Amino acid sequence: MKYKYNSIKKSLHPNESWFNVLILKYITLPLVYLIVNYTKITPNGISLISLVLGLASAYSYYKGSVLLGGILYLLSYIFDAIDGKVARITQKGKAYGSWLDIFIDRINLVLISTAIAYNYYQYTNDVSLIFLNSIFLGLVFIGSESRYNINYYKLKNNTENEIKKQKKSKYEEWCDKKGLIKSPISLPELFLFYLIISPQLKIEKYSIIVLIIFLIIRIIAQQKFWFNVSKNK
Repeated sequence: MKYKYNSIKKSLHPNESWFNVLILKYITLPLVYLIVNYTKITPNGISLISLVLGLASAYSYYKGSVLLGGILYLLSYIFDAIDGKVARITQKGKAYGSWLDIFIDRINLVLISTAIAYNYYQYTNDVSLIFLNSIFLGLVFIGSESRYNINYYKLKNNTENEIKKQKKSKYEEWCDKKGLIKSPISLPELFLFYLIISPQLKIEKYSIIVLIIFLIIRIIAQQKFWFNVSKNK
């Protein structure tokens, strides 16, 4: 066997969501094991599978098949969660692959959330979710761009090393050991709830309002970083 299962366990990203590490890994890691040992599927090929499943999910929601739409999005998310792992294990990751992964994430989010908003309009005759979904998407992209700029600043100014030198709490040490991000509830969990659970329960409008509030708080927190940078100069 070219790749042993123990080595595949190490393919998890050092800062993954709690859902990915504590639950989804029991699906993703066996899939990665099968793919790297018994197929010739490339990381980019896996990303494209995620895209096809995402498009199928959006179409299902658009046609009113919410259960099928939710299942297809979950499958799309699973394949999205394994392309990077396959790339790290096989060392076939390319710069273009990283861009493609992000591009597909964004396309799936836009199309699926818009299809959910349209489906909501179809059975309620209420256009408010379409408007709220536009705000939601705008905040997602603003927050993502802001996070990219913060990460670039940290890399450019070597602030990551300074942060690592700071004393960590036992909770932070535990998260680092498990490869978890510090927040138990993060964007992946919220997106999964909005794009899968809320249409089944028909609570899309309440869910997206919570998401919008969460994203606004996230962007404010990002601005706090820049405030501290300016203050310390």
